[in-house]
Amino acid sequence: MATSSSTGGEEAPDLMCQLDGVQGMVDALGSVRWKRHQDAVVELSEHGIVLIVEETGCLQAKVYLKRELFLVYEYAAEGRPRFGLSLGLFVDCLNAFSAPGNSAMIEIRYPGPDMQLLLKSVDFPDACTYAEIRTRVPDTISWDYRFEPTGDVPVTFTVRSSILKEVIDDLEWPGSSIQIRIQPDPLSVTFKAEGHGDLQVLYRPYSDM
Repeated sequence: MATSSSTGGEEAPDLMCQLDGVQGMVDALGSVRWKRHQDAVVELSEHGIVLIVEETGCLQAKVYLKRELFLVYEYAAEGRPRFGLSLGLFVDCLNAFSAPGNSAMIEIRYPGPDMQLLLKSVDFPDACTYAEIRTRVPDTISWDYRFEPTGDVPVTFTVRSSILKEVIDDLEWPGSSIQIRIQPDPLSVTFKAEGHGDLQVLYRPYSDM
């Protein structure tokens, strides 16, 4: 893995990275694709790529793709470029580079001549799969993540996705809104919904849930 600037007369793109197989990225992006026509915002940095989706201003999901995931990660931008794109189109394009039993290496570049996101296969010298995705200026989205190490330790908890899904499904019965309360000492997480009835689920991170 390397970080370098352009060689020769060509201006280096903000990002050029290579990935050995797309299935892992497809699975990660698919986890935040809630509907067919889903828009996303992508932010690039020297530490990796962040993709964010937001739903009606109240639900936000992020996928972090750290630079260590890539075989090559060459970053030449100043600051952190951001652009919007269609998440569904991005996932469909990545799937075009995937075939059963074949883990093709792809190269991703940004920006292209017209600010596109460029994808191409780099495995075969005599054949190449190539795709361009049109990008757009993103809407403003709040950013609260850090790739860099930080001394601040937020209050976090880990729960199996199957358990969390079961809790959310149960809480949909009383009402449409859910309150999540984290108590640091003793560490516990409470999920509560009110409406037609009242339902509360207490989760202790060190329990068998």
